[in-house]
Amino acid sequence: MYKLIKLAKSAGFCFGVERAVNLAFSNAHLKNIVTLGPIIHNNAVINELQAKGVTAVNSINSDIENIIIRSHGVGEDIYSEAVALGINIIDATCPYVKKIHKLVKENIKLGLSIIIIGDKEHPEIIGINGWAKNSAIIIKDEYDYNINLLDNKISYFVVAQTTYKEEVVNKVKEILLTKQIKFNYAHTICSATTKRQKEARMLAKEMQAMIVIGSKHSSNTKKLFEVCRSECKNSFCIEDISELTTIKFNENINIGVTAGASTPKNIIDDVIFYLNSIIKGGNNNGI
Repeated sequence: MYKLIKLAKSAGFCFGVERAVNLAFSNAHLKNIVTLGPIIHNNAVINELQAKGVTAVNSINSDIENIIIRSHGVGEDIYSEAVALGINIIDATCPYVKKIHKLVKENIKLGLSIIIIGDKEHPEIIGINGWAKNSAIIIKDEYDYNINLLDNKISYFVVAQTTYKEEVVNKVKEILLTKQIKFNYAHTICSATTKRQKEARMLAKEMQAMIVIGSKHSSNTKKLFEVCRSECKNSFCIEDISELTTIKFNENINIGVTAGASTPKNIIDDVIFYLNSIIKGGNNNGI
């Protein structure tokens, strides 16, 4: 039987995601209401909203009467398009992301070029770039070719994806300094993300196995899994309990559990309940 099952205190919904989900459910009664993209990376929540008549769309059209902007945020042009079509906007953009939009817009007006450290395919980054008039240089990590496009005669304003790993951002900043790039940096990594990753790292160091619960499409879940795996080789990323039942563990090991910002409490509870039931039963043997 296992010695200990330990759940990270910060596991599950962050403030921004919880706010977005609550806004979606509280406005589900409105006519012709949609979310611009999935409200969160969790199929159970998306299916529940669909059952209430809230569907996800990829673009705006004149048939929409009410639209929910998800926590990732969108570019300035999306707001203009919705207003032009007379669509009611329910803005669930995370306040931390909103702050980045404001900073980017202000610094564009001041004549600075924008650098965004993050994943260019992530909706948050696409939205931020929209506030930079789609002119930002997006850098994934210290090996990104785009670093070579920077000019040390130009002044830059640098922001980072809210769910990015602090160490990746710091390495990029070090490269910029080495290349004598002139820049001002605004710390935009969400404090909840930093706390979640630090807590996961500490927990992974103590445990013989780690379970990370969350969507494989979720940026913060993927980063969380990378952090855990760097400290604990027996780390597993699962979306729900159905994937957990295929994993075999040796007896007498400590198992840590954490979860991404889009993971509902009931899914976390199911995983903890299952692990505790195995402790009592002692019938799961493996790695």
